[in-house]
Amino acid sequence: MRSREPEELLNLARFLFESNEDLDLCLIGGLAAQEIYGARRVKKTSDIDILASRKDAEKFVERMRKNGYETFYNPDLDKYSAFKHEEGIHIDVYPGRIGKYELECIKGVLTKNGIPVASPEDLIGIKLYAYLTTERGRNKHLIDIYTIIIGNEELDLEHLVKEVIPYVSKITQVSEMEILERMCRGSENAFQFTPKERRFILEECRRILDYFKYVREVNTLYSSYRA
Repeated sequence: MRSREPEELLNLARFLFESNEDLDLCLIGGLAAQEIYGARRVKKTSDIDILASRKDAEKFVERMRKNGYETFYNPDLDKYSAFKHEEGIHIDVYPGRIGKYELECIKGVLTKNGIPVASPEDLIGIKLYAYLTTERGRNKHLIDIYTIIIGNEELDLEHLVKEVIPYVSKITQVSEMEILERMCRGSENAFQFTPKERRFILEECRRILDYFKYVREVNTLYSSYRA
């Protein structure tokens, strides 16, 4: 089985979205982090991850089957997959949610390079959820988060801190503070990045954490005032 280069996967993803523009599909996963939001590629990804409503996910997978793809549904993960093994193509389609992360909580969908993709803030949320709930290969999700941070200096901190992080906390039962602190600590061992990049990642993670603390202090003061 041949291995697809990231550029090939990105071109295939673009073709799939253009060919199914009547469906509400959204690119997520490592391909989005590394090839769309990343300033440079830090790691390769071997598949295409798509999020859609259950109805559109089922329509998409059926179309793939009719186009010669082998399709499979994993009930344990509630995930569809479409393969062309001999061509090195692997597509995962999440119908309505990824684990407990619901589609309706993806607030921002942007069009980048002709591809609808979750906003960088929402993609960070999905990656944080995956990092907190998986064991095997969990660090790859942190790498994707740091890649997004490096490539997007103007993150919407309000959306990230007030909506994304609280939702991840709710569905993982990990406190918001712990989530952000773990994100900061992980950057110290992110050896895929240069020392300069690691310093920048840590500074940005601390900036996000400081903003979170500021918002919490403001909310506490407001609550005290109303009381």
